[in-house]
Amino acid sequence: MRIRAITIGQIVPFLYKNESILSFMQENLENFSDLNKELIKAFEEIGYPVQTKRFCSQPLFSYDNRLFYEKNLKDTLVDIDSQLKFLQDMFKDYEFDYFACAMMLADKIQELGIFEKLLLDQVPQFIKNTDIFFTSLPVASTREGINIHALKSGAKIIKQLSDPDPFKNLNFCVSANVGPNFPFFPAAYHFSEKPAFSLALEMADEVVNAIENSNTIKDAQFNLLSRFNQIYDEITKICEKIGRSFNVEFKGIDYSPAPFPEADKSIGTAIEKLGIEYFGAHGTLTGVALIKNSIPVNKEKVIGFSGFFQPVLEDYILSKRLSEDKFNLDSLLLYSTMCGAGLDVIPLPGDITEQELFYILLDMCTLSVRLNKPLTCRLMPIPGRNAGDDVQFDFEYFASSKVIDFRRLTGENKNDLFNRNEKFLKFF
Repeated sequence: MRIRAITIGQIVPFLYKNESILSFMQENLENFSDLNKELIKAFEEIGYPVQTKRFCSQPLFSYDNRLFYEKNLKDTLVDIDSQLKFLQDMFKDYEFDYFACAMMLADKIQELGIFEKLLLDQVPQFIKNTDIFFTSLPVASTREGINIHALKSGAKIIKQLSDPDPFKNLNFCVSANVGPNFPFFPAAYHFSEKPAFSLALEMADEVVNAIENSNTIKDAQFNLLSRFNQIYDEITKICEKIGRSFNVEFKGIDYSPAPFPEADKSIGTAIEKLGIEYFGAHGTLTGVALIKNSIPVNKEKVIGFSGFFQPVLEDYILSKRLSEDKFNLDSLLLYSTMCGAGLDVIPLPGDITEQELFYILLDMCTLSVRLNKPLTCRLMPIPGRNAGDDVQFDFEYFASSKVIDFRRLTGENKNDLFNRNEKFLKFF
């Protein structure tokens, strides 16, 4: 097991002068850097190496931030692009590997105005012009419903990010029912005046080990719960103590068992060791539910998704089974009813349209809203590739796989939801 991320959240005074931001942030960043060092030392002493150190801020756009209107919109967008580059350099100086903020809480905006639309149009450039910046677009919640216009913008962003480098879609997701202090990127954002931190875990190997040492399904659930509780006690004790000493609130642990692209660190391996013939066969949903059900739910510091993770390209067995045509996009939507993160790093045909992306995102949002659970979509169209074509990235956290198949649209219906001017969808 590894700590996938220590994610620290702090308010950033966007669009102030760079000198003012640095002055505002400097003392806290020095404190955060020391906090990270102490946490890393303590975790390594109990055998849990730390993979990344991350920073997240409040959503970039807020109606409370009147600075956006002091200049014309075009100049403001140029300033944002420049400031994101400044911020990433500042975070690098304090040894943060990545930083993130949501663009806006679009699920709370009933009608996108001209600035919001222009801001979302610039998201692909914000990402392409930076190295370590991640962002998300929260478009739906059970309480507010689904922002249809924002969802269309999300589809447009995904499509534009895919060309010429589809890897850039790693840095963006559309989300639903995702609140602040989730430690996993790209969905992470912060929303309180007081700084805080949370942890993401890479522990699919722990799930595999617990199941391997079990003779029955009942034993597997008991062993998983026992191991998860042990990890919780070890980590929480460290984080509470160190957090207090640095005056940074410890929000908690996201218990989603993130994988690594090796067979013994694959959540797909865990599913198959439960007795399911292969990931994607009938019975897989039951395996997903068993793992999800073993995650502690009555612990104060269990936060975030804390569910089954299915990031296809990050998981060796999931990537392999996709290459063998053992599951498709509908399978992953079905498993999303039980899992935490939804559709994650899914390779799609390069000619997928914005309309087709929109409806995939819409299905994910509907699941999230109706089941009242956090879900995200991080989709990766691959230019020049069709369903079934090989796909491989030069990235240690991705396995080789194939482009996934899905049901194509004809585009003949000009009065469908994508083409109509409806702004919001809310279930009664």
